[in-house]
Amino acid sequence: MINIGKGIIAGLVASAAVSGTTLLVSFAGMIQVADPVHTVSGIMLTPTELSWVVHFAVGTFLWGPLLAVLSPFLPSPFWFKGLVFGALAWLLMVLATWVDDPASVPQPGVLPVLLHLLFGAVLGWIYGVLLDRTEREASARRAALTGW
Repeated sequence: MINIGKGIIAGLVASAAVSGTTLLVSFAGMIQVADPVHTVSGIMLTPTELSWVVHFAVGTFLWGPLLAVLSPFLPSPFWFKGLVFGALAWLLMVLATWVDDPASVPQPGVLPVLLHLLFGAVLGWIYGVLLDRTEREASARRAALTGW
């Protein structure tokens, strides 16, 4: 069964997890400030503060509900559904940035891939935890019908 509200909650938690991870890693000096918020700020030409709002809004109100809709068609368990979803979201991000500037060839680094996979895994896991037993069973039945 699809539950958009629980997808929104999972999207908010996953966005917070990725943001927290990014901040911890950058504070530790392990990476430059190469995080999704600065990327959004550069693409949209907006201040960093507004980009934080956009980052959380997209993770919460776009990716969360979209996972809820697609989860019956993705392979189980829920954390793996999210992992697949995160990989697809990363691919979409690479294509979107390439379309934004066709002259530049996308040069994906490891960090964006890992952040999207982390986001997806947390998103799927939290969404699965939030679903009650009947919703999880309905999702499993639909997944069985589609061959996953």
